[in-house]
Amino acid sequence: MRTIVIGDLNVDVIVTGAPHLPVLGHEIHCEDIRTVMGGSASIFACRLAQLGAEVDILGKVGNDENGRLVLKNLRSSNVGIDKVRVLDGIKTGITLSLTYPKNKAQITFTGTIDALSSSDISPQIFQGYAHLHVSSVYLQRKLLISLAAIFAEAKRQGLKTSLDPNPDPTNRYEYVDDILDYVDIFLPNDREAKEITRSTNLKDALQRLSSKVPVVAIKCGGKGAIGKCGRRIVKAEPIRINPVDTTGAGDSFDAGFLYYYIHRGKDFESSIRFANALGALSCLYIGGAEERITENDVVDFMKEHP
Repeated sequence: MRTIVIGDLNVDVIVTGAPHLPVLGHEIHCEDIRTVMGGSASIFACRLAQLGAEVDILGKVGNDENGRLVLKNLRSSNVGIDKVRVLDGIKTGITLSLTYPKNKAQITFTGTIDALSSSDISPQIFQGYAHLHVSSVYLQRKLLISLAAIFAEAKRQGLKTSLDPNPDPTNRYEYVDDILDYVDIFLPNDREAKEITRSTNLKDALQRLSSKVPVVAIKCGGKGAIGKCGRRIVKAEPIRINPVDTTGAGDSFDAGFLYYYIHRGKDFESSIRFANALGALSCLYIGGAEERITENDVVDFMKEHP
């Protein structure tokens, strides 16, 4: 089974060890600043490939050092990059992430992130794949308006489909209802789930989403995860760790769930618990996918944190 991932390829500039958020007119010091591969789609693709899946990614980067860094990291995780276009005259997207143990603040320059459009995705692109995953749809406004048709075409060709919407800066979550008509597995976080359904509590949000999508797995950060498949609701309790960096934890969760559920054919409960463990384990390293994490690493981590 081979997966094609469509979405954002960019770098993260991660600032760690700052005592507090910056204040205008004042200077603060930090412990470290690193430039690493970022992008929800690219982090997801790397994590899925590190677990052992066959993965290709479709997206765009600039013809610059940041673009080359992204491509280098994708290659090192064995992600296929034949469908990545390198563009002249536009910079690779950048996210500045001020990272704290339990949260982060981010500023994004979209650059090439929003350069992808429906004209880059022909029906033939899905041939040879069994699974389509899309991330960060609200940073890709040119692609967003065509995503329902893109998912519909993938379904027509027999692919399983999954979506992680990531936050909408406008909080409108346009087009999501139409897209979800063609999604098999939906992977929002708890805030996104409530905002999309206009629900005040997570239980109602889960019920409403599961009425549209067969499988829903919701990430709840330090509170674990919850999901519904058919009539069954499964909760994954939080794993107690001292997080170093939460960058890419949600994307790692996505990769863990889809690897177990789709690529390994595991049951829903095992898949959500494996995903929850991978999300927690990823928080022990700086960067979204800089440190390689294998299936055995996750299994060992689960044994150490029952």
